[in-house]
Amino acid sequence: MMQKYIGSDVTSMVTLPVIVFEPMTMLQKMAELMEYSYLLDQADACEDPYMRLVYATSWAISVYYAYQRTWKPFNPILGETYEMTNHGGITFLAEQISHHPPMSAGHAENEHFAYDVTSKLKTKFLGNSVDVYPIGRTRVTLKRDGVVLDLVPPPTKVHNLIFGRTWVDTLGEMIMTNLTTGDKAVLYFQPCGWFGAGRYEVDGYVYNAAEEPQILMTGKWNESMNYQPCDLDGEPLSGSELKEAWRLAHVPKNDTFQYTQFAHKIKQF
Repeated sequence: MMQKYIGSDVTSMVTLPVIVFEPMTMLQKMAELMEYSYLLDQADACEDPYMRLVYATSWAISVYYAYQRTWKPFNPILGETYEMTNHGGITFLAEQISHHPPMSAGHAENEHFAYDVTSKLKTKFLGNSVDVYPIGRTRVTLKRDGVVLDLVPPPTKVHNLIFGRTWVDTLGEMIMTNLTTGDKAVLYFQPCGWFGAGRYEVDGYVYNAAEEPQILMTGKWNESMNYQPCDLDGEPLSGSELKEAWRLAHVPKNDTFQYTQFAHKIKQF
């Protein structure tokens, strides 16, 4: 039965049993990106243009812990909305704008930033795995100086979709570009190797407009991100030290869906 679907888009392919779903819709899952919104507040307040990208990319990476969950969120109906208020002064609103193919739009704003996203995925069914390509658009405007950041996220692969234990890996490049100055951050998500080697690891650089490395970034997308100033060869500057930009919030032990406390708050509304 599944053979004829090889290479197809799974978003329009088959009906799934409810046991594979988590108690959250895609609109609510989009709101999880706001858990570490303080990083965008720091980016807006930062004088250093390269540190702005450090904080902003750390914010973008922070949501991948939620994306690794193997349960599927429920599809919203056309026109369904979700609103979150009173989180760090943020108002977040999302709406399902297309049912087939599934597309959502979201907007979040506080005194420091405005965030706009069109969430659209392209998938490719490969038998026992699915490749997921995000083809929507994500923009962040930092209000103090009017800086606009554009995010191109990496693809994701879902393994053992039918047989074996399902697990999710994110691999490839994430690029966040400062459209105002031309600076950018390019981070590489390492693919998982044999026996889990390299899984979760992220490394890369923040570059100036001339594409010269300024800050080294390294860490794990399910744990924390760190940064350190570097020279034009990408080597850490002498006398500098690796500092932490972001760390995952506490996850309750033995939580059924691996939700943080913030995710539990989201699904209550």
